[in-house]
Amino acid sequence: MRRLSFGMIFLLSVWSVSPAQQQLTLQQCVELAKAFSLKSRASEMAIRATSLAREELMKTRLPQFKVSSEVSYAPTSGTFGYDPAITDGGQVGGRVSVEQSLYDGGVRNLKSGQLTAEQSTLTKEKALGERDLRFTVEQVFIVALRSQRETELQQESARQLKEYLELVERLSKGGAASYTDVLKTRMQLQSSERSIQKAHESLASAKYALAELMGGSIDTSFALAGSLGDLLVNRRPNGSAMDIGQNMDIALAELNVNKSTFETELAKSERLPVVSAAADAGVLTSFDNLRLSAPERAGVYGYMVGITLEVPLFTWGATDLRIQQRELATQALTLQLEGVRRFVSTEYQKTRLQLSKSDERLRSIRMSLKAAEENFALTKAKYAAGGVLSLEVLSAQQLLTELKLEELETTAEAELSLAKLEQITSR
Repeated sequence: MRRLSFGMIFLLSVWSVSPAQQQLTLQQCVELAKAFSLKSRASEMAIRATSLAREELMKTRLPQFKVSSEVSYAPTSGTFGYDPAITDGGQVGGRVSVEQSLYDGGVRNLKSGQLTAEQSTLTKEKALGERDLRFTVEQVFIVALRSQRETELQQESARQLKEYLELVERLSKGGAASYTDVLKTRMQLQSSERSIQKAHESLASAKYALAELMGGSIDTSFALAGSLGDLLVNRRPNGSAMDIGQNMDIALAELNVNKSTFETELAKSERLPVVSAAADAGVLTSFDNLRLSAPERAGVYGYMVGITLEVPLFTWGATDLRIQQRELATQALTLQLEGVRRFVSTEYQKTRLQLSKSDERLRSIRMSLKAAEENFALTKAKYAAGGVLSLEVLSAQQLLTELKLEELETTAEAELSLAKLEQITSR
């Protein structure tokens, strides 16, 4: 509830500004997603339930008191009824009892350890869920930001084509250009406008996905603050090798192995004896005793103490089978742990390689981009002077737009790789 209240306050603070100022940063999106995460709230409840279960278990260390009362009537006659020597005509009683476990083979301690391990596992699962939620939000935010920037680039391309179309139309009216050049330019402009529509659709889709992650109650008219290339700049690896033992997925797998070990020990404890003490005090008598006169009647008040010993003798191998099941489950989880280690190590190396290759492509694209800008300006000037064909101008403009889009796509890939590295290395 505290987290949800914080989320509502945060939401109101973000949306209290005018519509023209409604912008969300990546960090704001992450915080809103965490505040409204149903999975996170369910995890908190599960952790609390496990904590209560452990507290309940600890209470069984103390003496257990209870009140019991009983009334039974067994009438007899010469030809009908139970043997009065056994039933005493029935019984009347009311007692306060207390029971105390003296030795349980360590079962309580093992169950306590198991619940502690379960609570640690749930806590780690909650942290892992929040980590994955952050990564998902970052992925969607990067895709949305890329679509937002793509829209701007396509609009810029359309503006360049409109300016060029005006030039071609003027030259065509003066007889310096053919009407075919006008048609070709209009067709490329229409293609650019369709690309703008497609980018708008992609942006709207990404915003809906982002709004769903943030609670599903936010109008998608918001804008995204920030620019690709600067979102996760502080997360670049420093060159040192990763300690995969700190990875959250590996830590969770280790906790599952530990929890399974407790289950094996609990199965083994079934072979041990159980000792408990019991005592009660109160009233207990029979109907036959109550029928006697007061001087002849036996006492009805008293107490009783006793010790119970339970030793398993023969279970037809059921205990051994349970132990074998638990041991096999632990071995399987150990193998899964090794698999997780391999997967995390491979993903880390692969993601670092992808980031390195993205950086190399970006350097190459940016060098080509400068040349493409100069080429477009020069080709357009030559066309105005009658030195080149219109098709060459359109090709130069298309090349410039494609390089800008390729730079945008590669930058987004680098940001996604950085987000993936953050997910892998989170503790």
